[in-house]
Amino acid sequence: MTKNLLFLFFKTTKQKLHSQEPETPQKKLAEIGTQLREYREQQSISLDKVAVVTMIRRNLLQAIEDGQLDQLPEPIYTQGLIKRYAEAMGLDATKFADFFPPIEPPARSRTKISWQHLPQLRPMHLYLFYTFLIICSVNGLSQLMGSSVTAKNGAGTQELALDRQKQDSLTASASSTSKNQKPDGHVAVKAAINGQKSDKSSNKPVMVSLTFKAESWMQIEVDGKTEFEGILPIGTVRTWEADRKLVVVAGNAGGVMIAVNNGQPELIGAPGVPKELVFKADELKPAAEVKNQG
Repeated sequence: MTKNLLFLFFKTTKQKLHSQEPETPQKKLAEIGTQLREYREQQSISLDKVAVVTMIRRNLLQAIEDGQLDQLPEPIYTQGLIKRYAEAMGLDATKFADFFPPIEPPARSRTKISWQHLPQLRPMHLYLFYTFLIICSVNGLSQLMGSSVTAKNGAGTQELALDRQKQDSLTASASSTSKNQKPDGHVAVKAAINGQKSDKSSNKPVMVSLTFKAESWMQIEVDGKTEFEGILPIGTVRTWEADRKLVVVAGNAGGVMIAVNNGQPELIGAPGVPKELVFKADELKPAAEVKNQG
């Protein structure tokens, strides 16, 4: 009888301990991702549209919905991504962010220094140390000054050699030009120089140049084929060309300036607002005509 009572006591205690085990971050993330996916599918919103509105990469949104913790950044950044996703869906972002708190790093143990065990320095030791420090400083300064003087002398010798070569080449070219040049030789030389300049104008009827004043997610479609999809940082300058149609989708329209067929650059739209632009070849002037009119 006593053995049966002890067995029941240990069994109930073990069940209570298992029921009080805290949820792991993996389980919490899986619950959050399931709730966000169910709400998104109820609203018939695609994951690509969520990526455009939130300016979060699609693979990160997919990892949140699938509960793949190893595919996400550090917990504090993941918390911000979940909060932005929930705000885009019109949900209580604070509730979702608090449901997945960041993991605090373990506290580091501090070691106490015992001053009694440190060796004591005597005046003789300090004198030797100062003497050694002064000798090293003097040697370092002397070597530094010697290397700088040598470098200056070498640079001066190289400059003199280059000046002599330039003078010799100018003298030779002047003598050959005075012997062989015709009255209209300068006109021919100028024409040859102008002929060597490459024409950088576009050969295709649609050319779009983008300059990024702020970070923005972009999608570029050229003649029905996606050429680029991702986030471009501030200061980036990119150009795309098309034969028939070119589609530009910006997640942050206020941070992107666009110039069509070498025209004047202008902002796509308002900051933080996504926008889509379509350029067709039969509706635009060729780049050469726009350049001549400018």
